[in-house]
Amino acid sequence: MKKSYRLAALAFSALLLAGCSSGTSDTKSPDSPTISTGSQTTVSEGSASGSSTPSGDNTTPATPASSPIPTPTSPLPKQTVRLTASELEDKIKGGWIGQMVGVAWGASTEFCYRGTMIPESKVPAWSPEMINSAFDQDDLYVEIPFIETMIKKGAFCKPEDIATTFRKTTFAAWHANGRARENLRNGIGYPDSGSYLYNYHCDDIDWQIECDFLGQIYPGLVNEAAARAFELGHIMNYGDGVYGGVFVTALHSAAFTAESVEELCRTGTEIIPEGTKFRMLLEDVWASYRAGDSFALCWQKIENKWGNDDRCPELCGHGNIDAKLNSGYVLMGLLYGKGDFKDSTILSMRCGQDSDCNPSTVAAILGNFCGAEKLEDVYKSALKETGRFVTTRYTFKKTIEDNCKLAEEVLAEYGAEKNEDGWVYTVEKELKEVPYEQWEKGLYAEFSVKTNPNGSVSASLFTYGTPHEVVKTSFDMGDGRVLDSVPAEYFYEKPGTYTVKLTAVDSEGEKVELSREVAVSVGKASTQTIICSVTAPTGGGSKNIGVICDGVVPNASSANDSMQYDTFIYTEENYRRSVYIGYVYKQEKQISTVSFTEGNHFGNGGWFADGTLSVEVLKDGVWQKAEATVSPAYPNGNALSSFGKGYETYVFTLKTPGFFSGVRLIGIAGGGVRGGFISCSELAVS
Repeated sequence: MKKSYRLAALAFSALLLAGCSSGTSDTKSPDSPTISTGSQTTVSEGSASGSSTPSGDNTTPATPASSPIPTPTSPLPKQTVRLTASELEDKIKGGWIGQMVGVAWGASTEFCYRGTMIPESKVPAWSPEMINSAFDQDDLYVEIPFIETMIKKGAFCKPEDIATTFRKTTFAAWHANGRARENLRNGIGYPDSGSYLYNYHCDDIDWQIECDFLGQIYPGLVNEAAARAFELGHIMNYGDGVYGGVFVTALHSAAFTAESVEELCRTGTEIIPEGTKFRMLLEDVWASYRAGDSFALCWQKIENKWGNDDRCPELCGHGNIDAKLNSGYVLMGLLYGKGDFKDSTILSMRCGQDSDCNPSTVAAILGNFCGAEKLEDVYKSALKETGRFVTTRYTFKKTIEDNCKLAEEVLAEYGAEKNEDGWVYTVEKELKEVPYEQWEKGLYAEFSVKTNPNGSVSASLFTYGTPHEVVKTSFDMGDGRVLDSVPAEYFYEKPGTYTVKLTAVDSEGEKVELSREVAVSVGKASTQTIICSVTAPTGGGSKNIGVICDGVVPNASSANDSMQYDTFIYTEENYRRSVYIGYVYKQEKQISTVSFTEGNHFGNGGWFADGTLSVEVLKDGVWQKAEATVSPAYPNGNALSSFGKGYETYVFTLKTPGFFSGVRLIGIAGGGVRGGFISCSELAVS
């Protein structure tokens, strides 16, 4: 059943405008704190081990309290907020500068430290010119389609409107974003596009890192911002993945009116439903902080308890991209950084894992909190405001302008009065949790069946959701035969429509059963079998190797990752390994040319490296190198810049054609240490 995520009854909610906030409130505290951008706080190193306890440091929290999260003891009154147009623009601008600073600063460390803190000596040095590298970062450019759609259709447009825009984007997308976009393109619409039933990345960090703009268009309206974040987050996430965006959106919204960083952190935490794993992790951070633990000890406690709690099948023990852990790092940076822009950004980075996204979030929130004017020049002096976010038509300047337009539309909708100075409106401080939602434990599967041009049927299977090994699979083909492995090429004796039933069982007895219908017409029996050195890839490409002989040659303008087969497996053991892909035949086949169409290229691979690509033929049971010319010339190197966007077709012509029992392309898989794979969208032999 399709679940509706429409906004519930909305009420104004926020905290006081004070302190670093440029706006004013009728109940402003006389001793409101201001933000500091001073020198980095020294922090002792945490142990890389999951069991040992690190030494203390001098980054210590406030006096311990009995409750993990400090809560008011009396009813929270309504507040009148006054926000000038210049203050609104300054805070939004500060938020975007913060995003750019944080992601650019941490970019070189991303997922280099997994389950261990970044040593203080390894924190990159900041230089003003670095900020402009953020124009190429997905942490920012993925936000633009949301803003653009809201400008065209209104700030309160339907989620389906944004999902449609997202479906049409062409930028590189990974994890929950990539899977959701593929779902949308395949007819799986909102909100199923983000559901765990169709998106095994639903708990990943994606919505958390691209929702910053949303909290900024709801200045101080925390409940409304959180409800909208919960609604839109289901385009690409579910449960804890959605809560990552809700948490960050609430922090941004509260940053416009909060008296202190600790107060806005409380706001972000309390908007998440109690009893969820996301809320539990945040409460663990608070408990450690309020108990007087050092930053390093707090980090170790969170690592010991939550470090391996991640269901992303691509990282699976090689890192943690789960939203709740990385949001915990955001909370740690804000609490232990005590409002200092530099310290807070560095501390969230030093937590490791997604160590460019998390400091980007922290710096963005503090940028909202203090505004661009109060940020030190070292963070903004080199910013090119006419710089354009890659794959979009938006410059930094236009982004700020449209963000402000949307904020003004939201304020007007919720009854704010506009005068010559700006906006006056009333908010409530009583917070309302968004709905409870969790990805249930169990075994899940992505299963599809398709017909091939030669009349055969092939299937693809990907199981997820459980840490336990899948020990049994069966495929009832609907014609009386049951197979125990994924059918790569299956021929039915008669034409018709068949129901293929999958049953998969893991080592704990968890079972998943799915069925798919397939219509077939009998073709001539195939004499070829696909061969590849990698038969169970874990990347974003198709899991059905039959795509390499489906007769479809993609072009770069319309292709997507489902049209290619990638040999990606997330392990450093893949670096500089030999891979092959090709065919073997039941009887010898005359071969003179091999046409190889690559798939998409990525920063960590998708090609054969360093001139190692060659053609081999199978003769008398022995693989031997075949001399061949290739047109156009195949690139020689091991960098994305050498290979371009991909989907190029290379035709290998054998110098000595003949009859062979097989043919394959073989060479070193290209890419970096955490990649190393080839991508093939079509392989034709004649």
